[in-house]
Amino acid sequence: MAVESPLNWRRMGAIVRKEMLVLFCNRVSRMLLIIPPFMQLVIFGWAATMEVRNVDVAVLNHDSGRWSGEIVRALQGSPSFRKVFFLDREADIAPTLEREKALFVLVFGQDFSRGVERGEPVNAQVITDGRRSNAAQIAVWYLERIVSVLGQSMPLGQAAERPSALRLDVRLRCWFNPNLEFRWFFLPNLIGMLSFMLGLVVTGLSVAREREMGTFDQLLVSPATPVEIALAKLVPGCLVGMAHGTLFLLISVLGFGVPFTGSLALLYTGMLVFSAASGGVGLMVSSLSSTQQQAFLGAFTVGVPCILISGAVTPVINMPVFLQYASQFNPVRHFTALVQGIFLKDVTAAAVAVSLGKIVCISAVAVSVAVWMFRRRA
Repeated sequence: MAVESPLNWRRMGAIVRKEMLVLFCNRVSRMLLIIPPFMQLVIFGWAATMEVRNVDVAVLNHDSGRWSGEIVRALQGSPSFRKVFFLDREADIAPTLEREKALFVLVFGQDFSRGVERGEPVNAQVITDGRRSNAAQIAVWYLERIVSVLGQSMPLGQAAERPSALRLDVRLRCWFNPNLEFRWFFLPNLIGMLSFMLGLVVTGLSVAREREMGTFDQLLVSPATPVEIALAKLVPGCLVGMAHGTLFLLISVLGFGVPFTGSLALLYTGMLVFSAASGGVGLMVSSLSSTQQQAFLGAFTVGVPCILISGAVTPVINMPVFLQYASQFNPVRHFTALVQGIFLKDVTAAAVAVSLGKIVCISAVAVSVAVWMFRRRA
């Protein structure tokens, strides 16, 4: 029984050089590899935020007393609200929200200030635009914070300050992200999201491109074995992913001021294994595709769900239980946990060993299955 010869690194190196030349000698490919990821990182860095700013607010004030005016003046002085304008009647509420002139309408009743002066609990109605639910919830939270601060000077709030009253002094302190900067949370996650998509696309298009150009059969009759061809086609995707990860790291830290407190060696170890997993998934997609269009669509079909259930956009704990279990097989989830810990927590290798081990296992399985599928299609 003939024993299969070991991998020939020289033949694999020649294939890697060919793939890199195809990627970077073509002007269009070169631009697609460099410009879109750079633009996405810069745009996401400035545009992607959970903060609500430049919000317009409408007020329908049936009260002529002091305290409703105090709340309105506090809204006008807040940097989160751009414009506070008044409505004359309740019939104006619906058109105001339908035309998106205001994110929410604040309605004061006739006895609002009198109730405050008497030290009674009072209510104000907030009508929000449900089409912009996330922004509306955050804006209403801003309003509640303003009212809670202002409420300490109201008679009911002053009564609560008396020694005989029960008082709970809550002081907020946030570890790892003291000012709750959204960029500190989101930009490190972009390293995983964009690197994953790049690895999928670069590796996914490689075999499909060979089939379209008619060079795939020539490659198969070369001295290189199918395993050597498959593994060599993984390398360019890994290199591109590592290069873009480095670019994203520099822009996040130097351009947007995201603190990097951890180990570069640990980050690049995780990035290398994660790039191999991305390339393995991309090679599986490529093995099932006959054209570059199919490979491109397949890469997005696989990539977008992986990003959505990774915890990089929404917390995994908020997802249904079956998706939480499914995300355990998602390399983006574990790399997101790893990169957040390295950026903000200065975690040790022991602390991220579980996440790194899961990425290694997923990478080994993905590459093995990709090579097996490649040999079958070859």
